[in-house]
Amino acid sequence: MVLMIKSVSGIRSGLDVKALMSLFFILALVVVLGSCGQPSPKNFLITGPTMGTSYNISVVSPPSNVDKYALQIDIDKLLIDINRQMSTYISDSEISKFNQSPTDTWMSISSDFFAVLELSQSISLLTDGRFDITIGPLVDLWGFGAGSYSDQKIPDEDLLASTLINVGWNNLVLDSQNRAIKKLRPISINLSAIAKGYGVDKVADLLASKDIANYLVEIGGEVRASGLNRENNPWRLGIEEPSLVQQSVQRVVALTDQAIATSGDYRNYFEENGTRFSHTFDPTSGRPIKHNIASVSVVAENAAAADALATALNVLGEKAALELSETENIAAYFILYDNVSPESKYRVVFSSAFSPYLDN
Repeated sequence: MVLMIKSVSGIRSGLDVKALMSLFFILALVVVLGSCGQPSPKNFLITGPTMGTSYNISVVSPPSNVDKYALQIDIDKLLIDINRQMSTYISDSEISKFNQSPTDTWMSISSDFFAVLELSQSISLLTDGRFDITIGPLVDLWGFGAGSYSDQKIPDEDLLASTLINVGWNNLVLDSQNRAIKKLRPISINLSAIAKGYGVDKVADLLASKDIANYLVEIGGEVRASGLNRENNPWRLGIEEPSLVQQSVQRVVALTDQAIATSGDYRNYFEENGTRFSHTFDPTSGRPIKHNIASVSVVAENAAAADALATALNVLGEKAALELSETENIAAYFILYDNVSPESKYRVVFSSAFSPYLDN
């Protein structure tokens, strides 16, 4: 039996500003559900709400001392802690406190929050600022932020310009020795393009600490796989063909000990005067992206990196994203709007590093 997990979520109640544009994943979970329907006693599925979306964890042949219900308690506690650190929807979270803090003032933060910021800054550097966690004010201005969906509209040009002044990843300073951060300008950070992936990685670390070798962890469409499924094969996941009408698989990917994340523009947007405005922004212009990428999926060693890189490549556009993927050996798969062939609505390109993951 194949289980389809929908990564669309309640975006207003958690971390996930980009949840509505995440793709569906087809997960080969025969590991949990036998062809006749009853779970095997050696394999189990754990599900629950988190970060404004849901998590789904498949475990295959765990050690005999692992209790499913005790494990779920540990998982829920871990994810609650991450949400308390990184959710802009929680007024007294670490990220909210930092966003409300004055400029040029150091703030000590937790190790997980710091780790996410370090990774974010490294990907900002790699992508020449196309990945930028300081775009929070732009997200709010265009009506995609917490509680602002009723205000989705094209902002005034002067207001856009004044908002853009306080956007820029290099205005965030990190002190690794003291695990502290400060802002050089009144910036506001938003981790919606990396926090879900980091949550996946933390759950994976928890499972590994309990000597669980074979598992699949998914939060809102971001996935990390370890070991093999019940059939002793790599885990198989389906990348969805972009559509608002039906759910269908465009390509199946085989993964072992890797993560995959997808960024797309076809679910979370608004229209004004016949023009469509995506929820994904180019931090250099302050405007929603406008190009021919429908979605980009990235395979990486961890889900946080895959999550952030998928967003960055989406912002870069086809040519620059492919060039960066080849130069940096990034495994990336692009579904593009096809304006050439009348026979197909989409066309596909992928980097050399993505080839080994294609399930033929």
